[in-house]
Amino acid sequence: MALMIATTALISCGPSSSTNVKPLNIYQPSILSLEKGKSITTKDGIYTPQTDEVWHSDARYRKLERDLY
Repeated sequence: MALMIATTALISCGPSSSTNVKPLNIYQPSILSLEKGKSITTKDGIYTPQTDEVWHSDARYRKLERDLY
């Protein structure tokens, strides 16, 4: 019984669910353009494109697919 009272007291002292939470604004470019011969560092090492490359984010690629078909 004492454990239930203590647990209830701890739970009721927590922050309310109506607390304003700011959304996470994580920036990820929708397009990444890489220049031929210009090395970039990745988590797996250094990458040097052999030609100019354009990489699309997954969300942008799926949107392009839906728009084209």
